[in-house]
Amino acid sequence: MKEIDFSSINQTINWWEKHRLRFNIILGALGIFSLLIIFPSCFGLVDCIGIFFWGFMANVLYSLGILLEIINVYYLKSKFNFFQYRHFFIIIGTVAYSFVTFFYPFFILLYTTCIPFNFPFSILVDTLIYS
Repeated sequence: MKEIDFSSINQTINWWEKHRLRFNIILGALGIFSLLIIFPSCFGLVDCIGIFFWGFMANVLYSLGILLEIINVYYLKSKFNFFQYRHFFIIIGTVAYSFVTFFYPFFILLYTTCIPFNFPFSILVDTLIYS
Protein backbone atom coordinates (compact mmCIF):
# COMPACT_ATOMS: atom_id res chain seq x y z
CA MET A 1 0.00 0.00 0.00
CA LYS A 2 1.39 3.35 -1.05
CA GLU A 3 1.82 6.06 1.60
CA ILE A 4 -0.01 9.36 1.20
CA ASP A 5 2.37 12.12 0.23
CA PHE A 6 1.24 15.11 2.28
CA SER A 7 4.09 17.25 0.95
CA SER A 8 2.64 16.76 -2.54
CA ILE A 9 -0.78 17.88 -1.28
CA ASN A 10 0.80 20.98 0.28
CA GLN A 11 2.69 21.74 -2.94
CA THR A 12 -0.54 21.38 -4.91
CA ILE A 13 -2.43 23.78 -2.66
CA ASN A 14 0.44 26.28 -2.67
CA TRP A 15 0.75 26.20 -6.47
CA TRP A 16 -2.96 26.78 -7.09
CA GLU A 17 -3.27 29.45 -4.39
CA LYS A 18 -0.26 31.29 -5.80
CA HIS A 19 -2.11 31.65 -9.13
CA ARG A 20 -5.55 32.51 -7.68
CA LEU A 21 -4.78 36.23 -7.36
CA ARG A 22 -3.87 36.47 -11.06
CA PHE A 23 -7.10 34.64 -11.95
CA ASN A 24 -9.19 37.03 -9.85
CA ILE A 25 -7.47 40.14 -11.25
CA ILE A 26 -8.07 39.02 -14.85
CA LEU A 27 -11.73 38.22 -14.23
CA GLY A 28 -12.31 41.35 -12.17
CA ALA A 29 -10.76 43.63 -14.80
CA LEU A 30 -12.74 42.03 -17.63
CA GLY A 31 -15.95 42.16 -15.63
CA ILE A 32 -15.56 45.81 -14.72
CA PHE A 33 -14.57 46.70 -18.28
CA SER A 34 -17.59 44.96 -19.81
CA LEU A 35 -19.99 46.42 -17.24
CA LEU A 36 -18.67 49.92 -17.85
CA ILE A 37 -19.21 49.49 -21.59
CA ILE A 38 -22.80 48.28 -21.21
CA PHE A 39 -24.05 49.91 -18.01
CA PRO A 40 -21.84 52.96 -17.36
CA SER A 41 -24.15 54.87 -15.01
CA CYS A 42 -26.72 52.50 -13.52
CA PHE A 43 -25.07 50.52 -10.77
CA GLY A 44 -27.07 49.56 -7.70
CA LEU A 45 -27.07 47.26 -4.70
CA VAL A 46 -28.44 44.32 -6.68
CA ASP A 47 -25.60 44.70 -9.19
CA CYS A 48 -23.03 44.66 -6.40
CA ILE A 49 -24.57 41.51 -4.91
CA GLY A 50 -24.50 39.88 -8.36
CA ILE A 51 -20.84 40.80 -8.82
CA PHE A 52 -19.97 39.35 -5.43
CA PHE A 53 -21.85 36.12 -6.27
CA TRP A 54 -20.13 35.94 -9.69
CA GLY A 55 -16.69 36.24 -8.08
CA PHE A 56 -17.60 33.69 -5.42
CA MET A 57 -18.69 31.16 -8.05
CA ALA A 58 -15.55 31.82 -10.10
CA ASN A 59 -13.44 30.92 -7.08
CA VAL A 60 -15.52 27.81 -6.35
CA LEU A 61 -14.92 26.61 -9.91
CA TYR A 62 -11.23 27.56 -9.63
CA SER A 63 -10.98 25.35 -6.56
CA LEU A 64 -11.97 22.32 -8.62
CA GLY A 65 -8.40 22.20 -9.92
CA ILE A 66 -7.08 21.93 -6.38
CA LEU A 67 -9.74 19.36 -5.51
CA LEU A 68 -8.94 17.16 -8.52
CA GLU A 69 -5.27 17.05 -7.63
CA ILE A 70 -5.92 16.35 -3.95
CA ILE A 71 -8.34 13.54 -4.82
CA ASN A 72 -5.69 12.11 -7.14
CA VAL A 73 -3.01 12.17 -4.45
CA TYR A 74 -5.12 11.14 -1.47
CA TYR A 75 -7.64 8.64 -2.84
CA LEU A 76 -6.09 7.49 -6.11
CA LYS A 77 -2.53 7.38 -4.74
CA SER A 78 -1.22 9.62 -7.56
CA LYS A 79 -2.46 7.28 -10.26
CA PHE A 80 -2.86 10.21 -12.69
CA ASN A 81 -0.25 12.92 -13.14
CA PHE A 82 -2.54 15.94 -13.08
CA PHE A 83 0.33 18.17 -11.99
CA GLN A 84 1.77 17.90 -15.51
CA TYR A 85 -1.35 19.57 -16.87
CA ARG A 86 -1.72 22.35 -14.29
CA HIS A 87 -0.82 25.13 -16.68
CA PHE A 88 -3.19 23.77 -19.31
CA PHE A 89 -6.06 23.58 -16.80
CA ILE A 90 -5.46 27.06 -15.43
CA ILE A 91 -5.17 28.62 -18.90
CA ILE A 92 -8.26 26.88 -20.29
CA GLY A 93 -10.27 27.63 -17.15
CA THR A 94 -9.23 31.29 -17.08
CA VAL A 95 -9.95 31.79 -20.78
CA ALA A 96 -13.34 30.07 -20.56
CA TYR A 97 -14.48 31.99 -17.47
CA SER A 98 -13.05 35.23 -18.89
CA PHE A 99 -15.10 34.74 -22.06
CA VAL A 100 -18.27 34.22 -20.04
CA THR A 101 -17.44 37.12 -17.71
CA PHE A 102 -16.81 39.54 -20.56
CA PHE A 103 -19.80 38.61 -22.73
CA TYR A 104 -22.40 38.01 -19.99
CA PRO A 105 -23.42 41.70 -19.77
CA PHE A 106 -23.86 41.76 -23.55
CA PHE A 107 -26.15 38.73 -23.38
CA ILE A 108 -28.15 40.37 -20.60
CA LEU A 109 -28.47 43.52 -22.69
CA LEU A 110 -29.73 41.51 -25.67
CA TYR A 111 -32.18 39.62 -23.46
CA THR A 112 -33.62 42.73 -21.81
CA THR A 113 -34.03 44.81 -24.97
CA CYS A 114 -36.98 44.64 -27.31
CA ILE A 115 -35.46 41.88 -29.46
CA PRO A 116 -37.52 38.75 -28.77
CA PHE A 117 -35.58 35.70 -27.62
CA ASN A 118 -37.31 33.51 -30.23
CA PHE A 119 -36.73 36.10 -32.94
CA PRO A 120 -36.95 33.97 -36.14
CA PHE A 121 -40.00 32.10 -34.88
CA SER A 122 -41.83 35.31 -33.94
CA ILE A 123 -41.32 36.74 -37.44
CA LEU A 124 -42.83 33.59 -38.94
CA VAL A 125 -45.84 33.68 -36.61
CA ASP A 126 -46.44 37.41 -37.18
CA THR A 127 -46.23 36.89 -40.94
CA LEU A 128 -48.74 34.06 -40.88
CA ILE A 129 -51.21 35.77 -38.52
CA TYR A 130 -51.16 39.34 -39.79
CA SER A 131 -50.90 38.73 -43.54
